[in-house]
Amino acid sequence: MSGGDVPPEAKSAMSSNLVVAMWAGSNVALSVSLVTINKIVMKTYGFTFVLSLTLCHFIATTIFLEAVTRFKLFGSSVKHMETKDNWLTAFCGVLSIAFMNFSLQANSVGFYQITKLCIIPVVLTIEYVKARKTVSYRVLVSLSLLLLGVGIATVTDIQLNMKGCMYAVVAVLTTAQFQLWQGSKQKQHGLSAIQITHSIALPQTLITLASVVVVEPNVTSHTFSSNYVDVALIVLTCLIAMVMNVTSFGLIGKTSAVTFQVVGHAKTCLIIASGFIFFPPTYFSANEIKNLFGLFVAILGMVLYGHIKTVDQRRSNGDLSPDCLDSFLPDPKFKGPATSQMQDEESQPMAKAEGEAEGE
Repeated sequence: MSGGDVPPEAKSAMSSNLVVAMWAGSNVALSVSLVTINKIVMKTYGFTFVLSLTLCHFIATTIFLEAVTRFKLFGSSVKHMETKDNWLTAFCGVLSIAFMNFSLQANSVGFYQITKLCIIPVVLTIEYVKARKTVSYRVLVSLSLLLLGVGIATVTDIQLNMKGCMYAVVAVLTTAQFQLWQGSKQKQHGLSAIQITHSIALPQTLITLASVVVVEPNVTSHTFSSNYVDVALIVLTCLIAMVMNVTSFGLIGKTSAVTFQVVGHAKTCLIIASGFIFFPPTYFSANEIKNLFGLFVAILGMVLYGHIKTVDQRRSNGDLSPDCLDSFLPDPKFKGPATSQMQDEESQPMAKAEGEAEGE
């Protein structure tokens, strides 16, 4: 093989990493945009009906993906999960969105941030309990740094109440389970990101519609602004949400629920960092220094996580070259060339001694 040739495994890994980067980048950009515009719609224009807004997003997603799959756009076609899996996954997704919003309304911002930080440990726990799936201690170290940093940077006031705690527990459990199903059901039924999003879009729409009738019946009495700017913004959120839903399934399908959460925390760090970059304070208070320190720790955890996952993938493809982390975070499953060479050198005298003994 010439120096310029790239092994097929390496090409496949590079292509896969590029796809993941595209899914992650688009998901972060769309998510930040959606959150920002949703806040404008709710706070500036007074449209505080969270479930109704979510219903609009699901309706837009259903119509868009119905057209995409029916006309076989983007190489996609109509393919559904089994009815039970379809409705169960859709119901779990709606519960996740609803109770995350209920938790935000019933709890302080600090406790809500802690709720989001709990999702990764719960995902890991569910995977271990159900499938005895574990992650390496190197990954746990990187995730611990990430969660610690995000916690330092975002958690401020913590106020507890029974109702808010109940909302938070349901929100964490349903979100963790939904994100696990986003990946596992996709692989189990052989669906693409577009197909599985389309498969659960109509059930999610119907479930949310029923929830709106029960929880937000007064949405019909809401008065929109005379220039209909709020209506235009709601339409814009629908357009963003229907693409973001596909990128969420695409990212989880290519990676895992844990990586999806890491990308979500990266979004949080990006928002905090952009605030310091575009609106730098005249002087740094103790709280801002704390936020910067937390941001630094979180970014360190994210970079470490990404590096470890890349190295693990490379080694699973047969590349046994040493890594810079091996000296202070050794991988117990990895035996590099140096280790193998030492073992060979140690085994040679033993083999020689055994041969001499047999000769005698």
